[in-house]
Amino acid sequence: MPATLRALLAREDLGLTLLHGDPDTAYGSVVVVGRESDRPWLAPGDLRLHEGRFTLPRPPSDPVLDPPPAAVLHSLSPQQRTVPPSLVERCRAADVALLVSPPTVGPALLEEAALRELVAGAGTALTGVAALQRLLLKALESPKPEREVLERVSRLSGMGLAALSPWGEVVARAGDTTGRLGGGDPTALPEGRARLSGRDALVAHVVVRGRVRFTLVGFDAGPASATWLELARTLLAAAALQRSAEAQHDRSRKGALLAEWLAGPQAAPLLLPRLVAAGIEEEGEYVVAVAEAGSRARSGRMAAARSQALLERLREAADEYFRTRGYGSLSETRAEHVVWVFSGGAPRAQAEPLLRALKAAAGDGVPVRLGLSLPRNDLTGVADAYHQAVLAVQSITGAEGLAWFDLIDPVYWVLKQQPVANLATLRDRIVGPVKQADDGKLWRTLTAYLRAPNDLAALAEELHVHVNTLRYRLKRISALLGADLTRPETLAKLYLAQQIDAMLEREGAA
Repeated sequence: MPATLRALLAREDLGLTLLHGDPDTAYGSVVVVGRESDRPWLAPGDLRLHEGRFTLPRPPSDPVLDPPPAAVLHSLSPQQRTVPPSLVERCRAADVALLVSPPTVGPALLEEAALRELVAGAGTALTGVAALQRLLLKALESPKPEREVLERVSRLSGMGLAALSPWGEVVARAGDTTGRLGGGDPTALPEGRARLSGRDALVAHVVVRGRVRFTLVGFDAGPASATWLELARTLLAAAALQRSAEAQHDRSRKGALLAEWLAGPQAAPLLLPRLVAAGIEEEGEYVVAVAEAGSRARSGRMAAARSQALLERLREAADEYFRTRGYGSLSETRAEHVVWVFSGGAPRAQAEPLLRALKAAAGDGVPVRLGLSLPRNDLTGVADAYHQAVLAVQSITGAEGLAWFDLIDPVYWVLKQQPVANLATLRDRIVGPVKQADDGKLWRTLTAYLRAPNDLAALAEELHVHVNTLRYRLKRISALLGADLTRPETLAKLYLAQQIDAMLEREGAA
């Protein structure tokens, strides 16, 4: 027997009044209009609960009446003791039943009462629900629960399903998912009905502890597809929570192992059984990666706390990335960065997608820098590889980016071996007069000239000056330095000074 408004009207504790419509109107689901998680699943046959504190939108974008539900239950608030006339008019025009509850009855009680009537009307159908629940929960015991969940839901519903990682990779799929999926930023997709790869689809984000873990896409959306997708979302969230708890314990254990390995690389033979268990093979190649996030100029206790929380988020995301790719890995969070050692095929091919995964975890507007060592196959060389990765990430001049150790400027490598005070003294000896002249105008001109000393016309355009102005500035620079800017040895010294200045600027020691 379906649930009807009459059953709700009969409850004295709810105090409901029917303003329009038939008391025998039946409903098949309950959604809360003001709740974001409910909005994508609005469908005919709803009992749509609307709280007075929410602003009533106007057509055509009207979540209260588009699509028309079976009924609207308007919950008055202490601040709003009368039903807006516009809502009554819109319900009458759409021929949608309208109930109103007094301010003394909270929305939570109304939702609970409406759901209870649905359950009561289901009768023996709940036995089938329990059996379905057992079948689907069994998927969480699989070594790859994401894939198993999608396969079981797909077989039961007939839907094509795909789960995308926050960095745009297809983690699992089942059924007919023909078309291009993955790439871009799936977390930016709006929830609800969408058009993807030329097909009608439904989109839902799996959010666990405030972070999107998967974006779920369902194809062949029929009348019950939203329900099936919501069920898949709940199961994937449970799988992610389960995985997160296991991973937290695993990270603690592996972090301690990595710290031990980095502190005493010569003890690698003694650590070998534990390293192999973590996926670091004795004869295989491994790479050390180091990541920074946010501004390099952070200071203060609050900034340090936020930085650590951000680094932990990056660590968790990359650990998940390596797990889904089948790579063995160890990770540890340090004061200024996160360090990983990972082992698997084609390590260079992992750099760009790994950076995308880190940026997705960091969130919009947060810069991420990733440095990687040369691949190594000797377990005693891990400390050297770590040093390479640190040098690589420190060599990144912009706010974000990617650097391999073997591709960084050799000059930078040499300079990093020198004390900061000596470097500052050397820079000032070479270019001090230029840096101090004309509020930095000549210095900016010189650094630009060092990038393209043979094309003055293009350089003048870059600096937004006439070429004669540029020539005048270069003559002044030459006079201040007492050197010919066209001689190779002069250019070499000036380039060295410019690199020192850039390095000191990045490290806050300028």
